[in-house]
Amino acid sequence: MKVEYEITAELNVFVGHEGIKFSYGTKPLGEETFIWSHGLLDEHGIDDHDIEMIEWDDLPAFFPAPERSDVPFDIFSAAFYLITRYEEYLPQVKDDYGRYSPYESAAFKNNFLKLPLIDLWVQKFGKQLHGEELSTLSRKRDVNKLIAIEVATFSKYKKRGVVINATAFLRHLRKLQLDRAWIQLKTLLNLEDDPYNNSDQILDLVKKYRAVRSYKERNGLEVLYFFHLGDYNDQDTGVTYKSKSYLEAIKHIADYVKIGLRFSSNTSQKDVYKEEKRFEELLKRPLHHTMAAHSKIAMPGHYKLLVDTKTMEDYSMGYVNEPGLRASTSFPFYFYDLDYEVQTPLLIHPYAIHYNSISLKMLNGQQQTLHEILENVKAVGGNFIAQYYYEHFDRDIKSHAFGVLESIINE
Repeated sequence: MKVEYEITAELNVFVGHEGIKFSYGTKPLGEETFIWSHGLLDEHGIDDHDIEMIEWDDLPAFFPAPERSDVPFDIFSAAFYLITRYEEYLPQVKDDYGRYSPYESAAFKNNFLKLPLIDLWVQKFGKQLHGEELSTLSRKRDVNKLIAIEVATFSKYKKRGVVINATAFLRHLRKLQLDRAWIQLKTLLNLEDDPYNNSDQILDLVKKYRAVRSYKERNGLEVLYFFHLGDYNDQDTGVTYKSKSYLEAIKHIADYVKIGLRFSSNTSQKDVYKEEKRFEELLKRPLHHTMAAHSKIAMPGHYKLLVDTKTMEDYSMGYVNEPGLRASTSFPFYFYDLDYEVQTPLLIHPYAIHYNSISLKMLNGQQQTLHEILENVKAVGGNFIAQYYYEHFDRDIKSHAFGVLESIINE
């Protein structure tokens, strides 16, 4: 809500305060605004909690209050449960990448995954406490949009090695994809650009937007590339960080938009330090923005690896296979380690949609999902982050990736 506040456990201080105030506990102190406490914030350790859903006017909510409460549920415990990803610390069935499945989440099961629910709760609670004054102020904030592009490999055929190219060529022949086999041959013979060579086209969209928009609007759109600079392994088979042309391409892109580091798959603490150092030495700039490969952030493992590094911002909080807000907020927040019960300096930027989650839909379906989530984020003046894999822009395949990208930029 961006208003000054004070927390007190002194009854005389609370009673003597003449401004807006509310109490939080198991029973009210008097006639003040009162919020009932579920007790989650007082617990130590992690336990399985029953998620009983109710409605707060038009908003879903849980941890309902059994008795008098001016908010009919424990808004603080519920927000804490969602934003810390409490449920991801519990026993679970993971997907093929070892990630938490969106279909196990309370947000998906109760149909609020596409809502920035915590932000909507805060907005509603603020109006209840402050009236229309806060409501008027909250409408002044415009949505900020960010396009995040994860680059596991910068080219499809060039500089990929004999084995990878031979395997791809035989696969094209076996599937009778003769047009792709022909494109591959022309690419390797330098008769045609690599199908992944689309960074200039993406940058052109951004340049055109900036050329016709106001200063305020230009600042409301950012593009952020995450480049892989790890060692070659069975999962990370992209262009090597030793490639001079690859590093030159990264530096060229960095002249126009922000860049960050995409960590290797199954990275260790040693890998994190090594790749962070490699980024800064090869690209001659400090590292501020990172993400886990394929958003693999089994809680709290990946974030614990980052806490002790200089890297203080992560963009992996989201679901690759289901559109929506994994932590039920569109605003950045600091990682809270439930194991040690401490807030860390690591700032997490949650994304609202991954193009992979809508890529199999028709264009109309993709834009409809995009519009729905974007409007929800606009309602709270939040940050709308859309994630892409770089290969989504592959010219070899029929894709609406560019069309949806234009919709995000211009909507």
